[in-house]
Amino acid sequence: MLLNIQKVKETYNISRSTLINWEKEGLISPIRTPKGRRRYKKEDIEKLLGMIEEKTKPKVILYVRVSTKKQEEYLKNQIRRLGEYASLQGW
Repeated sequence: MLLNIQKVKETYNISRSTLINWEKEGLISPIRTPKGRRRYKKEDIEKLLGMIEEKTKPKVILYVRVSTKKQEEYLKNQIRRLGEYASLQGW
């Protein structure tokens, strides 16, 4: 849901200057209408106010192993490939 500055002020008692300061600090990004007016996402405002908790990303553990010391090159290859895969997945 998008809220204009007046609606944010009425609903959450947040002033226009506070919203603009948050915008300057990069805490919130308004959506602009074709006429250039700011609209704020309700979820973004509530996250900043601590009304909504952000979901934390689960931790990811990658496991590699080889059977013998002679397979050390295979181990390095596994580590490299799993690292690349994890990066592609955004982990």
